[in-house]
Amino acid sequence: MDTPRAERDRKTRRRIGELADEWRRTASALPFWNIDDTGPELVLIGDDLGQPVATLHGMWAPNVARYVTAMNKHAGVALAELLWRIPSSTNNSDITRATLRLFQAMGLEEPTERHRPR
Repeated sequence: MDTPRAERDRKTRRRIGELADEWRRTASALPFWNIDDTGPELVLIGDDLGQPVATLHGMWAPNVARYVTAMNKHAGVALAELLWRIPSSTNNSDITRATLRLFQAMGLEEPTERHRPR
């Protein structure tokens, strides 16, 4: 019989696998894109139909363009694969918790509420 902590860790690892599968579906559904920087604004152009995906405005546009270029469809799927493998390859609860926090930061999992005594 598992201890309460082992049972909680097992459920967390299972949840991480589910979230990784969700992220893989999200990343797989994206088009490939390129950044068109020939005009006054940066535009993400989908490779499939050559249509604009998003227009980036303002002083942060170059930084956002670099970010979305780095986190392209291939990178998103590779990240999902890495995250899917983490809980099954380790019993380290710190790594498991860090992986869950990443999914929370990505908005795929609700943040864990903690009660802090006064």
